[in-house]
Amino acid sequence: MSTGVTALIPAATLGRFLRAHMGGSKLLVVAVSGSHAFGFPSSESPLELKGIHVEPTENLVGLSSPPKAFNWVGEFEAHRIDYSSEELGTALKRLLKGDGSILERILAPRQLLRSEDLRRLQKVARGVICRRFFAHYRSFSKGVLREYESQEKRTVRHLLGAYRSALTGVHLLRTGKLVLELTELASPYGFAQIDELIQLHRKQESAVLEDNNQWINRLVRLHSLLERALEETTLPVDPDNPGGVEDYLLDMRRRFFDAATVQQVPRRAR
Repeated sequence: MSTGVTALIPAATLGRFLRAHMGGSKLLVVAVSGSHAFGFPSSESPLELKGIHVEPTENLVGLSSPPKAFNWVGEFEAHRIDYSSEELGTALKRLLKGDGSILERILAPRQLLRSEDLRRLQKVARGVICRRFFAHYRSFSKGVLREYESQEKRTVRHLLGAYRSALTGVHLLRTGKLVLELTELASPYGFAQIDELIQLHRKQESAVLEDNNQWINRLVRLHSLLERALEETTLPVDPDNPGGVEDYLLDMRRRFFDAATVQQVPRRAR
């Protein structure tokens, strides 16, 4: 089980961080991501947060264009944080193209902000789950693997990342549901003993494996599961209701035309 967010960082501290860095935008999503969401954090793992924010519409239609994304990594009040946020318009375009990282931040079970706008966004996201997301999970998983193979020291962390992303993709294609936690995914797909890797990573984040380790050899099977899931999926080829995404975006643009109407970050993150 993942550690609760309030055990990683006090809610009041998190609220101050969000107000300090994103106070000028309406926050829709602040989701726990990374190893704390995937079920294999170590003592060295920062709190990784993924957000989606709404830029005031007047800023978007003015002469200067605001940044489409925000990234911040460092220490805030003695807590290690890795935070990034995408502007809503950019995020929804990526979602329609099948970007699993956007789907994950919207549907992540551990959301630090709750609102009716988030509930509606999650409904919109579920309505566009389709085969397009296969390319993301294949590319991401193989990318993690390539990074893993290119390292002189091949860490367990990279290997766990490859398994997590591929199995999330397999489960999404087979069920239409998003699951992020590796321990929940591993057993149904024949990798029940992966907890031994997780425990090794928790003891030492820089832990490495020898080239002939069984978990490295099983990567071929892992990627074949993803390919087969695509062949057997009943998901539609393209999103069933792409118009719902645009309707949501236009509604938010109308509501937040005036910068003065942009809601401030709640003082208490839930």
